Amino acid sequence: MNFNLQGKTAIIGGSSKGLGKACAVALAREGANIVLCARNEETLQQAQREIVALGVPTLALVADMTSADDNVRIVRETVNCFGGVDILVNNSGGPKPGTFREISEEDLDDAYQSVLKYNIRMIGLCLPYMEQKGWGRIVNITSITVKEPAPNMVLSNIFRTAVASYASTISKELIAKGITINNVAPGYFRTDRVTQLMRARAEAKGISVEEYEQEAIEAFPHKRYMDPQELGDLVAYLCSEQARSVNGTTIQIDGGLLNGLL
Repeated sequence: MNFNLQGKTAIIGGSSKGLGKACAVALAREGANIVLCARNEETLQQAQREIVALGVPTLALVADMTSADDNVRIVRETVNCFGGVDILVNNSGGPKPGTFREISEEDLDDAYQSVLKYNIRMIGLCLPYMEQKGWGRIVNITSITVKEPAPNMVLSNIFRTAVASYASTISKELIAKGITINNVAPGYFRTDRVTQLMRARAEAKGISVEEYEQEAIEAFPHKRYMDPQELGDLVAYLCSEQARSVNGTTIQIDGGLLNGLL
């Protein structure tokens, strides 16, 4: 299927590895110009080489997505290079895990900046260029915690849910201008973030990471950690012309892990 993304320009946050990189690869395969953003220059350059090999123009920017100055610079350099912004994939590392008794006020402020505030700011910076063209796609990478809160992920529960709420709130106004906004709620993918969480949980239970992983997989209906490219392909569809009526939704991709109806 041709998603009609040739020549569109996509900004993808946290795209040097993991889920963000998978989104960049999927969009590149559909012919979109790619703007990679990440803090680690080494992994960013490696991702750029891989995307360039797919035959699309690629801009790689070392940036901290929580920085207002960096957010402004990302959009400015994207516009200078490609003439506008058509697609925004908001993606960043998750906040510190912990129960409500374990988080500090500083943790709360950090999570607000790294999950919610930058997301709203990036949307605000990109919208004028989308509105000018009468076309745009915004996809926020959240978490299944927006649908089923986890006791030891209280910061993610709070701020990723706020991202989904914000997207739903503005979605009707945006679609009238040819712009859609949706959220993707991933379950357990084989990423550095998941590996970090497994280590923390294994330590808390006093078992090895391998033992914890086997326990976790046994609890999954599909008995495996998912490939990030599965999520990337979903995001590419949501950015397509064919998905022009998919708007204001939160779509989980979790192998059937959650039990809720919504």
